[in-house]
Amino acid sequence: MTITLDMFEDTPAFKLARKDDPQSSKDAANEVSSGKMLTLVYKEIVKAGERGVTTKEIRRMYPYLPYSSITARPAQLQTDGKIYYVEGDRREGCRVIRAVGE
Repeated sequence: MTITLDMFEDTPAFKLARKDDPQSSKDAANEVSSGKMLTLVYKEIVKAGERGVTTKEIRRMYPYLPYSSITARPAQLQTDGKIYYVEGDRREGCRVIRAVGE
């Protein structure tokens, strides 16, 4: 499977900031590239293969990224049918994530 940076579309800015949020939040929503973050997280999940990976492990690979840039992505990937969890499968207190089809 080829994973490209444009594999996932960015979330529209209006979904990332509320109407009553300060202007700085709205500006940040316009700057964030959620599609690139989804791709980054998905790439690491696919790369982990059958062993799977946790958000804690991915965060260690990218310590310079904000916590939520990593931890918020699996929910959307699961909704999109790209990843799955096996009930009770945990490592370091975190659920192990695997890519569908791996």
